[in-house]
Amino acid sequence: MVAAGTRGDTLSELLGFLGSKTIDQLHRAKATELVGRLNGLAQTFFASGVWARQHVNAFVADATDNLIRDVLPPASVDSSTAVVLANALYFKGAWYHPFDVSTAPFHVPGGTTVRVPSMTTSESQRIAVYPGFRALKLPYKNDVQVQQQEEFYMLILVPDKDTVSLADLYDKAVSTPEFFKKHTPAREVPVGRFMVPKFSFTFEFEASSAMRKLGVTKAFEDGDFSGMLGGGDKGLVIDKVHHKATVEVDEVGTVAAAATVVEIKYGSVGPGLRRGVYFVADRPFLFAVVEERTDALLFLGHVVNPLAS
Repeated sequence: MVAAGTRGDTLSELLGFLGSKTIDQLHRAKATELVGRLNGLAQTFFASGVWARQHVNAFVADATDNLIRDVLPPASVDSSTAVVLANALYFKGAWYHPFDVSTAPFHVPGGTTVRVPSMTTSESQRIAVYPGFRALKLPYKNDVQVQQQEEFYMLILVPDKDTVSLADLYDKAVSTPEFFKKHTPAREVPVGRFMVPKFSFTFEFEASSAMRKLGVTKAFEDGDFSGMLGGGDKGLVIDKVHHKATVEVDEVGTVAAAATVVEIKYGSVGPGLRRGVYFVADRPFLFAVVEERTDALLFLGHVVNPLAS
């Protein structure tokens, strides 16, 4: 949304950040096309708009079924605010086959072990073993079976003990093109031991410093937003980029929501598969909610302690 309203070097930097050469290419990207279809699907809802603070928070709460509230903190909008852009994404998916639940150990960093409610099963699962980690694909039920219907799944990556750290696996995943697509198990295999903890948490952060490190500077210092705001306005900058996400995973399925808000202000510089393959997520792991046809990631995160909120 921000890129569409910028021009010149500001636009070039944002396009590089978003992985597209032109606005037209960005609009034709698979993930962008998917966003346009989310509201027609039973599992998802997506909305975006231009607002003031109270309206943003109410809009986000409504769009996410009250999973996310107060994405904009108090006093974040003042007389210097020119425009606030916001979007919200809601996802609710049920597993094809619900899991059993039992209590199992989970090893958190520092040598501590906690006991957590965990999903278990003896049925075959989509599991693959790769150098340094194991992958599990958990498809969500699709109640509308039509041609070209979007299909969603959760991908869980568990690093091997003493081989690959969670940080190393995360860096490789987000920096390697098509990493998730190439490491998504394609077929079911018999299951040996199986355990995935239930988890639920909310995380929020302000992303402007991370975006600066990734090469976006003009938009934060002296941006050209003439494609968004007319009248020859000068001195506009992105002040804050707020992101908040929540996810709940249990034996029935997944409920997740996310919201991003950008504030633009007037400012200054600123093993063999024939045997049972085990998949035991008893240590920190990565997870992603992915759309099958486009390989678009709706949610990406990691779990260090399933008992933490």
